[in-house]
Amino acid sequence: MAGRGKYFELLDLPKFAYPSVVGMDAALTANNLSERLAGGGFMSYQMIWPRLEPIVAGLATDAYIKAAFSPYPDDPKQSWKNVAIQDVVRLLRDHFGGRGRWYRHIEKPKRVLGFWFKPSIKGVWWVDGKGYAVLINARKGQPLFPDHIRFLARGIYELHCVEDPNDPIPLIIDVSAPELGKGRTLRVYEMPVEKAISLDEFDDAVRQFLKALALAGVALPTDTADVISLFKRR
Repeated sequence: MAGRGKYFELLDLPKFAYPSVVGMDAALTANNLSERLAGGGFMSYQMIWPRLEPIVAGLATDAYIKAAFSPYPDDPKQSWKNVAIQDVVRLLRDHFGGRGRWYRHIEKPKRVLGFWFKPSIKGVWWVDGKGYAVLINARKGQPLFPDHIRFLARGIYELHCVEDPNDPIPLIIDVSAPELGKGRTLRVYEMPVEKAISLDEFDDAVRQFLKALALAGVALPTDTADVISLFKRR
């Protein structure tokens, strides 16, 4: 059955796209999806997002982080996951540095063509008189490259900013490891929509990804003229 309970988010387009997120080939991406979705589950950082307020406020001491972000048993097979989660929290704490105010994004995942699509941002950060719509890449093994950043910025803008009267600026926080086998590093990209990929390029990427999902048996096919609207809040 299409969907099969699968969840996707904006970060998954550059993750699965082939050969690239701009200029994506639906058939090749479908093959990539079929191969990679057949494996096990991915590392989840979900427990971080409801606790971003104290992290942004600078209240997440090392003691708090260890106590609040240790969901896995303290054994060699599981404890590395606690370390991964805590590393992300420390990097986020160091970036926000107790500055500004955090407004959590509370929108729930949206059902789209038989699968679930999660919101692209974690919240809006107001600091120094500006509002930022914040996407966080906590996936250690998925470093973001320039074309990914420009794609994500357009996606953030179209799905979360264009209809917001406050007109927040897309902000991408990447805490992945830029090199295989190396540690995480913090990289922050403030990306106004003028520097993002074009709306036509984004529209094409979304269309190709939906076709790939349908070919992989994960989504229902669609012939709608406005595919971007499928992902917007109604």
